[in-house]
Amino acid sequence: MHVHMDFIGGMAGDMFCAAMLDAFPELTEPLQQQLSGLAFFESYQITTRPATQKDICGKRFLVMKKNAVFDDKNHIIFTPQTTSSSSLSRHATATDHHHYSFADIDRRIQQVSDPQIRQGVSEIYRRLIQAESEVHGIPVDQIHLHEVGADDALIDIISAVFLVLRSGARSWSFSPLPWGNGTVHCAHGDLPVPAPATVKLLKTFRWSHDDETGERVTPTGAAILSWLAEHQSVRPVGGLYRDGYGCGKRQFTRLANILRICVFTTDQPAPQDELQDQVMIVQFDIDDMSGEALAIAQQKLREIPEVIELSASCLTGKKQRMLFRTELLCVPEKLQHICQQILLLTTTLGVRYWLSSRFKLPRQASEVEYQHQQWPVKIATRPDGSFTAKLEADAWQQVLHNYAASAELKYHVEMLAVNRKSNRGTD
Repeated sequence: MHVHMDFIGGMAGDMFCAAMLDAFPELTEPLQQQLSGLAFFESYQITTRPATQKDICGKRFLVMKKNAVFDDKNHIIFTPQTTSSSSLSRHATATDHHHYSFADIDRRIQQVSDPQIRQGVSEIYRRLIQAESEVHGIPVDQIHLHEVGADDALIDIISAVFLVLRSGARSWSFSPLPWGNGTVHCAHGDLPVPAPATVKLLKTFRWSHDDETGERVTPTGAAILSWLAEHQSVRPVGGLYRDGYGCGKRQFTRLANILRICVFTTDQPAPQDELQDQVMIVQFDIDDMSGEALAIAQQKLREIPEVIELSASCLTGKKQRMLFRTELLCVPEKLQHICQQILLLTTTLGVRYWLSSRFKLPRQASEVEYQHQQWPVKIATRPDGSFTAKLEADAWQQVLHNYAASAELKYHVEMLAVNRKSNRGTD
């Protein structure tokens, strides 16, 4: 099962829970049972209510205490642990909520009985705190959360993790996120939209502008998306199985303030043995460097540890000039460094990049003895459990004096590797 998310109005914790429960109403009662086991939930209740945005029907997800509804504003503030009590009081008067360190939040997270849910909630909060630490230059152990550390926000996040895990979705995809504009008021002043922590959490996501004002993606929503991105995939071919609409409270001028969830069933069973991850594709064109200079630059780029692969092709560019297009696969976290190196080593004036998901076969580096010599090979496990092997190119290059003889050697080495792997299962 695959879930695609359309951020028409934006993304917040309550909108996500509302959309998921609209698509999976059978999870409403199990979610209530899960939350009822939490000691701090005793004075709260959750409810989903019908709502409309621009004549589109959906749901609102509400966390209520003593008949009061708490909005998912999700603004984070920090206070160093060495701050005086007077400073703490000054912050506390800005809103009705208190400050929460990760230790404070973790004590409540530990009340969650399911270890998978507990781990997911903890990971989301760690991402939030890490983002705030980077934004403010404050050590992680001195970061304190504001609204997102309160009980109602914690209930939103526990609910979100529960719904993700219990929905059975194996992969997720996302439309571009709405950037919004203006500022948002929080306890320590006005912040630009989106909030700095939100930008940190979603720096590899695609964004769009639609001229609607205000905060469109909250830090809580951003942290949930950052966690879900570990299972990001392209939308597969398959049938539309369910859909759900989560409504926000605000009314926009043109757009419906909704988050849409579309659930797809895939035509083929989900792969069992492939590994999935994300890579950044980086691409640039050159039409004014000599082949020798470009080759040297490409070799220096290949030597960067975070560059996974580099390839080049020859194309016809503007004014019928021949150009070389270079494309790299790299680790997403090192994108900025790699782009800087490209701009330093080549004459290009710009670099294109985008995030891509991929499936990889499990693979293992090994050595095989043949003709009294050790040969390095790479062994892959195929989806049906069979094995394939490939002699490393550097080793093959050393014996490539006669194609027929070297091809025979390559064949025998690879067959020995496959047979040994098949007989032993694992080395």
